[in-house]
Amino acid sequence: MIEKRKIEVPDYIDSKRPVSVKIMGNIKQINISDKLNKGATILPISKEEYMVKSTGEIKQVTHHARDRTQNLRNLEKTMKNLRDLINTNVTPYNTKRIRFITLTYKENMRDKEKLYTDFKNFNKRFKRYVEKTYNITYEYIVCIEAQGRGAFHIHMITIFSKAPPFIDSTKLAQTWGYGFVNIRALNGNIDNIGAYLTAYLSDLDIEGSTQLTPELLKGDIEEIITEEGKSKHVIKGARLKLLPVGINLYRCSRGIKKPQIIKLSYEDAQKEMEDTGYKKVYESAIKISDTNREFTSTYICMTFKKHINPDFR
Repeated sequence: MIEKRKIEVPDYIDSKRPVSVKIMGNIKQINISDKLNKGATILPISKEEYMVKSTGEIKQVTHHARDRTQNLRNLEKTMKNLRDLINTNVTPYNTKRIRFITLTYKENMRDKEKLYTDFKNFNKRFKRYVEKTYNITYEYIVCIEAQGRGAFHIHMITIFSKAPPFIDSTKLAQTWGYGFVNIRALNGNIDNIGAYLTAYLSDLDIEGSTQLTPELLKGDIEEIITEEGKSKHVIKGARLKLLPVGINLYRCSRGIKKPQIIKLSYEDAQKEMEDTGYKKVYESAIKISDTNREFTSTYICMTFKKHINPDFR
């Protein structure tokens, strides 16, 4: 029998213990496991989870999704990877060079192959337009979202080579050609942009949805305050349930950076945080027990941030 539960982070951690440090822009994580790598690189925990022995991270086994439940687990794993990818590439250092573009369809479009083709063609046209008109290039992370009515639309995190001038939304809509578009700058005061945007992509606005099934309403409902200062209610993670099995939640251009992982002792990892001005903002610990295999392990994650004034970079 396998048990996974949250516990208090231990008061004492051996300073010489090997740890991994994941670097993602102005966010760094120290990951600690009490099981060291002695042979195999992964350790099975269950049919659905395994531990990466070199880092101690708990990950989901990737299956070809057989149903909506399995698909949801895979999408939740993908959202975590997406959050790390965004935080690596979108930081307070470069928010002035970033635009958040939304592409929608007039019709209730739910064909994922058409979605991929339409974006590919749009990207070619848009790239030619900004290079010719403004002499700038960009990298991108493109994410798929299901609207409250179930239709697909696209969010494109566009990282330009320099701060772009005003880009006319009318011209952008003509370049897209399928419906309404929106382009806006990001709020430079958000210091965990990956968490902010992945919540935006996964949480369903109750007031704006026409797809509120009894299944969706079983989810966690939370009141949030929008950037405009308005209150609204969302169902946490509910948009993921509107996406079909097998869809690729995100894609990115070749120039997008991946999170960097380095191996240090716990003592050196702490010194790394102190020397580079990162402050701890969150920590958690999970204990995993498998009575059948006589196996136990504790996984500790510590998150650090460097708070940056976007006006000084």
